[in-house]
Amino acid sequence: MEISVFADEIDRYDPARAISLATDWGVSHVEVRQLSNGRFPAVDDIELAAFHARVTDAGLGVSGVSPGFFKGPMDDPRLDDHLRESLPRACEWALRLGTDRMSCFAFERTEAPRPPSAVVDRLGQMADIAAREGCRLALENEPVCWGATGAEAALLIRQVGEDRISLCWDPGNSARAGTASPYPEEYEDLKELVTHVHVKNFDPGTGAWSLAEAGLVDWPGQLNALCADGYSGFVVVETHLDISPDAFKVADRGFTGLAANSFRNLTYVRSCLGRFGGDSIKHDGGRNG
Repeated sequence: MEISVFADEIDRYDPARAISLATDWGVSHVEVRQLSNGRFPAVDDIELAAFHARVTDAGLGVSGVSPGFFKGPMDDPRLDDHLRESLPRACEWALRLGTDRMSCFAFERTEAPRPPSAVVDRLGQMADIAAREGCRLALENEPVCWGATGAEAALLIRQVGEDRISLCWDPGNSARAGTASPYPEEYEDLKELVTHVHVKNFDPGTGAWSLAEAGLVDWPGQLNALCADGYSGFVVVETHLDISPDAFKVADRGFTGLAANSFRNLTYVRSCLGRFGGDSIKHDGGRNG
């Protein structure tokens, strides 16, 4: 198992600064989502090449990419264009960056009681295109989309086919979507689907994101279970928190609130994995190879 951090959860506007801090923090990989002029891969080749050069020069790897595909409505008129053009472009650049892992969503949720069958069809179509282009697709559970909780996302994955798409497990998102116990109860029924993990936390009492060490998600328990279950993918720090909820201060006054919180979450995850021996598990491409 290896730890990664979303680059834009270190610095939202300056990838060079994010990469520099990631290197200072001893991080081996970063996750790619937002670049200076837009979300990956919806920027020009020059910007993508510059990011690639910075990552390479820093000696870092890329753990995965998050292009945000299918977070909008199903009737988006650009959907077919995304499948025909944007998805292959995202795969091309993911592979150039050194990863074949890509997350996606299951479309904006509506008032309907259950996802329309077209959601499963479209996810399967997207997974097949990604596979054809050399990438592996992981559905992220997301509160505003179908598949909001881990259980809901797992159901969609099983309908599409576990051999075609896997789970980007985000217990914090599941907590925000209303799950009372992302770990251990929900995790037990989906653990065999997990190939990627996002680390953040949510406090139902305040209705806001929290530090990983606080909030509803039992991260020590979850990380220990991942180690015990032989998970060999990435755990990716995705802080979502700009202002520290307590009096925590960092020595480097140049840190933004976001960077300080990401560093604190990174330190906490390292502490947990060190306690369980998870930091000695080497990355070999994910649980399912």
